[in-house]
Amino acid sequence: MTAKVVVAGAGISGLSAAWDLLRAGADVHVLEPIDRAGGVIGSWKVGGYHFENGPNAIQGRAPAIRTLCLDVGMGDQIIDADEEFRERYLYYKGGLRALPRTLGGFMRSRLFTRPQKLRALLEPCVRKSGSDHEETVAEFFGRRVGRGVTMSWVDVVVSGVFAGNPNRLGIRSAFPELAQMEREHGSILKAMRSRATDRLRDDGSTGTSPLWSLQGGMSSLTDRLAEQLGDRIHYGRKLAKVSRSANGGLRLVAEGPDGTEEIDAHRLILAVGAPTAGILVGPLAPDVADLLFEVEYSPLVVAQAGFDKGAVPGLPAGFGYLIPRCMRMRTLGWTFASQLFPQRAPEGKVSLSGFVGGNLDPHAIELAEELIEHLLMGELALALGQRKLPHPEVFRVVRWPDRLPQYNVGHLRRMDAVRRLLEMEVPEVVLAGNWINGISVDACVSRGREAAQEVLDALPGSSPESVA
Repeated sequence: MTAKVVVAGAGISGLSAAWDLLRAGADVHVLEPIDRAGGVIGSWKVGGYHFENGPNAIQGRAPAIRTLCLDVGMGDQIIDADEEFRERYLYYKGGLRALPRTLGGFMRSRLFTRPQKLRALLEPCVRKSGSDHEETVAEFFGRRVGRGVTMSWVDVVVSGVFAGNPNRLGIRSAFPELAQMEREHGSILKAMRSRATDRLRDDGSTGTSPLWSLQGGMSSLTDRLAEQLGDRIHYGRKLAKVSRSANGGLRLVAEGPDGTEEIDAHRLILAVGAPTAGILVGPLAPDVADLLFEVEYSPLVVAQAGFDKGAVPGLPAGFGYLIPRCMRMRTLGWTFASQLFPQRAPEGKVSLSGFVGGNLDPHAIELAEELIEHLLMGELALALGQRKLPHPEVFRVVRWPDRLPQYNVGHLRRMDAVRRLLEMEVPEVVLAGNWINGISVDACVSRGREAAQEVLDALPGSSPESVA
């Protein structure tokens, strides 16, 4: 087979890239090792319940994925979360407590002691870092707001996003916007006040950051992209080898159930995990491979549970809750999907998703399903203040051994070096995925579409016009 462009991986990054290439008229083919598209994005529907294998909702305006939804004709399927259930909780010192969303709420919160609050209020007086050395997330927040707030509040933010270790994640790599706040304003609180002023509505309110999804779940977007790509997605085909072709371009070897196939391509987009990308480019760019092998991943277990409302009477109205590590519990937290989007559960029922594992509990992914269920139900009952163990009507475990890349100290510099070396040694290869410049779905879509544009700009006879 001969193709101008091959995309390895049919996750949201690869699908976004391939769809843009197809729309621009490029001869594009996608290789996907398993029998479905979507990657971490997927749904499980049973008995009227709807569960997401990956992200439950999109936080913020997320311009890249919102624009993609509009481009593929799904704008009318965007649904906003119920505003009455936006509260987030922290399980701390024996109970669920609402996480403060304003400075006034922080001062009234029982999550923190008075000395901790006073220390945090001094944040505008703390000098910004004058060092070029990247701090860890724990070091950054410990310096700016104090150790007490860092050990509770910041710990769960890191767990909720990366399931990672705040003592290893880099502040510039994992949370570049916060590092930018300090650089530009000298203070996080000053930056937040400035941005709140910029977002003022006519009535004087600032509103809330939107939280939204799609009527059929996030998989409806990947399904739509896969449908429009049609037979250009080759399921059960794994990219096994990359080398240079004798007549220029790349010679690829794909493996499938019916044997191997050689593919000549002008360009290759690797929308796969960092280690896999390292193995594939290693023979052509060993220095790039060495850097890619340094990217760590955090294992995560997603537990999907459906209950009768009477089984969880202590469930508060809200988005869900997180648990800081200092509470010595293995559960990372729960999200209450059917409270945000009522159509995710039958009448009188609730659908919840629980999380265990992460960088600090990597062996949890090896536990048997019945042990995971017993662990989660026991700690859920404790958090909800119930003496009776809740028994789910449906329960399922999804294991992700390598879906959460860790943006540890130096990650963004490492990725910059990867891009420079790749451009010099193998310019025919372009990278996409959640380990490059953002872990969110929005960042993945953005990078996928950028990769498509880079390929289009480099193809013979290409037009300089953007497809995005």
